Amino acid sequence: MLRPLAQKLAARASSELQAAKTALPRAIGAVREQLVAMRRYGWLDWLQLASAVVVTAVFVLWFRDWYHGNVPALWDPKIQPDDARTAIFPFHRYEAGAPLSTDPIATEMLEYQPYGYRLVFRLCVPLVGVLFTTKIVQALLFGLIAYAGVVLARSARAGLGAGLLLIFFFFHDQYVQNRVLGGLPRGFGFPLATLWLAGAIAERANVRRAAALLAALTYPTALAMVLAAEGLFVVRRLGFPSFRTAWRRFRHYLLLALACGVLLAPAVFVGMSQGGPIHTLEQAKREPAFQGRLRVLPFGDPGKEFGVVLSEVYSHYREGDSPFANFKSHVDDYEHEVGVTMLAVFLILPLMGWSMGLGSVTRFLAANLVLYALSRFFAFRLYSPERFYSVGMRSVALALAASSLGLVAPGLSARWRSIARNLTSAAALAFVWFGIGNGVRVPAMGATIDYRDEAPLWDFIRQLPPDTRIASHIMDGDEIPLFTARATNGTAETLQPWLTLSWQRQKARAEDTLRAMYATNRDEVLEFAHKYRITHLLVNKNRYKDDFRSRAKSFEPFTSFTNRLLAGASAENFVLASPPPDAVVFRFRQWQLLDVAKLEADWEHAS
Repeated sequence: MLRPLAQKLAARASSELQAAKTALPRAIGAVREQLVAMRRYGWLDWLQLASAVVVTAVFVLWFRDWYHGNVPALWDPKIQPDDARTAIFPFHRYEAGAPLSTDPIATEMLEYQPYGYRLVFRLCVPLVGVLFTTKIVQALLFGLIAYAGVVLARSARAGLGAGLLLIFFFFHDQYVQNRVLGGLPRGFGFPLATLWLAGAIAERANVRRAAALLAALTYPTALAMVLAAEGLFVVRRLGFPSFRTAWRRFRHYLLLALACGVLLAPAVFVGMSQGGPIHTLEQAKREPAFQGRLRVLPFGDPGKEFGVVLSEVYSHYREGDSPFANFKSHVDDYEHEVGVTMLAVFLILPLMGWSMGLGSVTRFLAANLVLYALSRFFAFRLYSPERFYSVGMRSVALALAASSLGLVAPGLSARWRSIARNLTSAAALAFVWFGIGNGVRVPAMGATIDYRDEAPLWDFIRQLPPDTRIASHIMDGDEIPLFTARATNGTAETLQPWLTLSWQRQKARAEDTLRAMYATNRDEVLEFAHKYRITHLLVNKNRYKDDFRSRAKSFEPFTSFTNRLLAGASAENFVLASPPPDAVVFRFRQWQLLDVAKLEADWEHAS
């Protein structure tokens, strides 16, 4: 069976090697021809080349600084974002032994993940594991942003400076970094928005369509943004082109929307069937979790929400080092003034005709404004309205900066235009790097979850049998499924109120868990363990101190639940506050891991 496959692979490798042998001389010949052609360069050609070298050198030097500062978050699989505890842990089922494949909570969380996104983990996890796969996806996301810059750099309408500036502003922004960190589905928002914007500015239809198709497979919210913006792009100058041109654009748009609908359909109509319908706005108003857990209600003022994002992009760049600390300190003293000035420049240049690209950015902004209004009116069919300003508006602000400065001098001849754009982009890169910072924060990219913080506990739990199920206070143990591939009975990160049926199950589990963790009767703990097949209890000793009521708080509706549960209670009456020593199988800092079987045996023996 293996011999034919090996022979086929060997033949393919030999063919590729021969192709490489012929391709290399051709590449060397092309370089030689270019060097010969450079002998005939005039002074303007040399000036154009020098401007390209300058902007590339500034970008490379900054990128080296940015990369070295973010290496831990970029490549260390033990460093993860907090939401990895929601979205990533179900993919342990693709590892050897299929851990968590029968865990109902992992299945619930998996329902939120689009099928294309799942496919990436299905292919990579068996090879490198869950945690390192997140770094691969993360690298792909940064790669998409970089490719968007390449699209601009190769475009006759933009050029090298605009492409490098687009990459710079999106890589530099720390909110973008945090969203991309960990390779979560939400991380596709900015890269796909950037890809569409680059395709729109460069007038590359296939790039824009590719952004939509990728969004259908990975992140439906980005799909809504891209398709809405593409619709506005299709109807541009609707009265001026011929009827045939208008019909061709409209037909291509319909085909694109149909293809995206086909790709998205399995996730919408099949993937979430077990979770039930999405909460309506009226239902959500009666459910405290939409204020406590999700903090999406009540809806805020649209002007303030969009304006705050715009202000954050241009006025809150304090994090990061600069090669010239004194200059940065001086700029920091005028943070808001610098932000307002930057916005004025970004608007004045295109409005005065000294730059271009504003039309594509405006369409993307208009699309997100429309989607924001629809997401509030049809809440929550388009997911959270917050995404359309935190991702949509931020993409607009960053693309405006890149296009306004990177596409200056549209009226000049090609070579003078290239020189002006390269030098303007180099100056913008240098100013932001020197005066605002390199975009590196501490911790890198805002990563807050590190395996090493409680490694002994995770190492011990990883050695427990695959069918282990651990119960804890809902604010404890979030990292257990992610770092150990062992199930819990639900914690804060897996309490997701979006779907009606799954939320009913989650809420009931959480209330039962809290009753057990603060039980004053041994039988209540054991009945809970038998009901949910709990094998271990993770007890946080700090939660049973004299101020146990305040330490029991979490978020609504569970803070109110524990307030009622603990009314009139006394700390010394909680049976888990002083468990039998024989039942404690592991101790680390404030943590005690109890074996339920040993706990039951000890209590039966004591009685």
